[in-house]
Amino acid sequence: MEKSVLRESVLPDTIHQDSPSVKSLVNLWTSRYTTDLSTFSSQTGKEAVVQLVKTSSLAGRSQTVKHLKRILQINCERAGIQSNTLFSYIPNVVNLSDAQRIAAAAMHLYEKTLEFYEQQSPSPASFVLQPSLGIQAITQLLEELEPALQELRHQHLTAKDSRAIAFLSTQFHFSSQFLLKRLTPVEQLLVSPYFRFLEEQVCIPWKRVCEAAAGHTLQSPRLSLVQQMLPRSHDIGLSVSRRVVQLNPHYQSQRGSLSNPGVMASSIRDVQMFQGYLWLSILEGSTASIEEELVPLCVMVYPSVNVSWKLAHQGIQLLTEELQVRMQPEHVEIFLPYAQSMQSFFAKLCNQV
Repeated sequence: MEKSVLRESVLPDTIHQDSPSVKSLVNLWTSRYTTDLSTFSSQTGKEAVVQLVKTSSLAGRSQTVKHLKRILQINCERAGIQSNTLFSYIPNVVNLSDAQRIAAAAMHLYEKTLEFYEQQSPSPASFVLQPSLGIQAITQLLEELEPALQELRHQHLTAKDSRAIAFLSTQFHFSSQFLLKRLTPVEQLLVSPYFRFLEEQVCIPWKRVCEAAAGHTLQSPRLSLVQQMLPRSHDIGLSVSRRVVQLNPHYQSQRGSLSNPGVMASSIRDVQMFQGYLWLSILEGSTASIEEELVPLCVMVYPSVNVSWKLAHQGIQLLTEELQVRMQPEHVEIFLPYAQSMQSFFAKLCNQV
């Protein structure tokens, strides 16, 4: 049997929340996809709030989904073409038939995500009682998507096809970008958490982090560390990415300067991916997922976008510092060995250049 570079989950498709530890992380995971509407309403006024309620209704969601489904195929195919262009430095990164299958699989996953989104209309009163929006029933959404995700991993994330890993991640990133640009600002606000969730399922092991909590009690210091840090992952990603820009103001990636909005979005996602693998390693008590999955993925992606190993290593050092400042003192001694191992893997790549 061929070895998968990104390990296919050996766990059931559905996250079983019988364990209080697992349930606690699932709740925190869900909170990552919540959008605070209080700032939106204060900045945009009553008319925009009325538009928000209208667009989030069943009829409004149906209209959004109908529009996106009409343009889904062409934008997934366009994302595939742009991904191929990015990885053109690698001969035959994916062949034409593989690229078409990946685009078709991506389209299927977006369709299922949109069908789920269409069914999740909140009541107008909920905007007053709780001025925020998020993904309702996240485990149900994962259950809907997981069979197709597993099939995608099975087809494309094997050793003989390992070059497709980077292509796959980039395909979803571009697909989401292209589709969101075709929506109104209010529609973007409502749909983007769902697309972000889908995109992260390809490259960030949040589900496995939640499942790994099953091996810990609620009193576990390791679980406590992850509980404290997981909800802050986006803020941490933003802080680290901004610091990288400050330290490298003239650096040019394949897609432009590090302060370019598209590059910044990718950077924030990558820093969150690194966090996900750190928390998975800490809960599993092993750095195998970092060494066998994260490092090979970065080896495929970073050369294509002109991210040097020196820059990547610097980012990991900044992430380590940022996390250490934010965590409780008793958690630092648990965290540091895993962070130092991650740094050493990338330091070796710097030395190979």
